[in-house]
Amino acid sequence: MRQRAGFTLIEVMIVVAIAAILAAVAIPSYLDYIVRGKRAAARQVLLEAAQFLERNFTAAGCYDFADIAACRSRSGAATPRPSTLLRAPAEGRQSHAVTWTFAADGQAYTLTATPCGAVGANCPAGAESSFVDADCGALTLTQTGLRGAVGTVADCWRR
Repeated sequence: MRQRAGFTLIEVMIVVAIAAILAAVAIPSYLDYIVRGKRAAARQVLLEAAQFLERNFTAAGCYDFADIAACRSRSGAATPRPSTLLRAPAEGRQSHAVTWTFAADGQAYTLTATPCGAVGANCPAGAESSFVDADCGALTLTQTGLRGAVGTVADCWRR
């Protein structure tokens, strides 16, 4: 009598079912982790840009011009915008476009990080043009520290 080696169809189906259950749990968790990581990078760039603008305000007296004379005359050299503060993450493949909006008197600003997959996002070729943060959308930050998001602000800015 010879013993047969191998697996039965039932054993293979059980292994496939277990693998499918693990994948059904792991893939959504992984995708959520990726979105949260990109959102954290956008928050980091917004906070760095706010610090940059606050230093400029301290030196020049306004947010939108680079020196005191330009702030007073409301013309002249605009505040330089470092390229690392116009995209998120600052290094690697871009997932968010960061825009700076100033009040007419230069005494206020709003920073906005818009996912590259959103309509109207100004992202270059090579950026993650399909990335959309369905839970939080665009993140905003003002000169008063007011934080905004399409979703719940506490959840979007917390993690």
